[in-house]
Amino acid sequence: MRFTRSSTALAVVGVLLLVAAALVRFVLVPSMSKLPSDFESSQDFEGTYTGLNPAALAGSAAGDVLLQDVPVTATRSYATDSVEGDTAVVVRTIERSIGGQADPPTETRYAVDRVDFGSVDAPSGAEDVVASDGLIFTLPLDPETDGDYQLWDQTTAAAYPLEYEGSSELEGRTVYEYRSQADGEIADPAALGLPTSLPKATLAALAPALADLLPPELLAQLPAILPQLPDDIPISWTSATTSTVFADAELGAPLRAGSEQQLTAELNVGVPLQVPFSTITLTTTDESTQAQAADTAEDASRLNLFGTILPIGLAILGLLFLIAAALLARRASPGGATPVRARDTGTPVGV
Repeated sequence: MRFTRSSTALAVVGVLLLVAAALVRFVLVPSMSKLPSDFESSQDFEGTYTGLNPAALAGSAAGDVLLQDVPVTATRSYATDSVEGDTAVVVRTIERSIGGQADPPTETRYAVDRVDFGSVDAPSGAEDVVASDGLIFTLPLDPETDGDYQLWDQTTAAAYPLEYEGSSELEGRTVYEYRSQADGEIADPAALGLPTSLPKATLAALAPALADLLPPELLAQLPAILPQLPDDIPISWTSATTSTVFADAELGAPLRAGSEQQLTAELNVGVPLQVPFSTITLTTTDESTQAQAADTAEDASRLNLFGTILPIGLAILGLLFLIAAALLARRASPGGATPVRARDTGTPVGV
């Protein structure tokens, strides 16, 4: 086999195409799969609030003390704040409105791995990053149905198992449903606008409105108990949150999410007094689900193009060029071509 200039050129092109296929599949695609430095994502939620009017604990409730199925709207956004190697600091912003009354927006910073999106230690020099465990806002690519996932709950500052519940179709995408139950003491009541103590006078004023929430025997004893209590009665808080995530089966992105959070206040009035404070239910809006599904489908198509179609196409072309180069080289070798005899003289004509 003798390589000519043409066969050598074909061989070089073939090798370059194979190298390009490998680079696209094993260098470009992993880079594309990382959390980008300009990442932004936002979802809108709607639901209801049932419980005590938050203003009642401050003694400033102008309306009903107890609220029932008051409309709630919320927006939860994530954006990359900074990147250092495979670690990204992500900012979560929550905006919420209860009955048309907007709460102040809250921002929380987390450090996550750019590859599997799990919590990691904050980069050196990063400020105001909350220590966390488990997953914050998305599952990894190709999420497992038997994976040992944990979901971070900022309210109780702990991570809880995120368990697979089944699969279904949502906006033309296959999704995996996961569920997590987070129960515990609220880590920072002040961050949620919850007081850590209640004036005795406020409790006395609220007692009639709490008639349906307190045991009758305790309610009857309150007039006798109140004079013995301190002016400010300490309050501890617990939270019980059930979270549901419908994650894209290919990219892990949550197309829809929902939660039901129950807050309970405990006052020490000689005996522990537990008062159901509120129940908030939230679900991703249909419009937000559709938008998230469309964005996820676009990202999945791009990854499929660069992760499968393009590398295979380049590899096939590279092999074809190498085969063509080998055939030309074979024809150029001595005895590599079939002699052709001249019709007029019978003299063999070699290549």
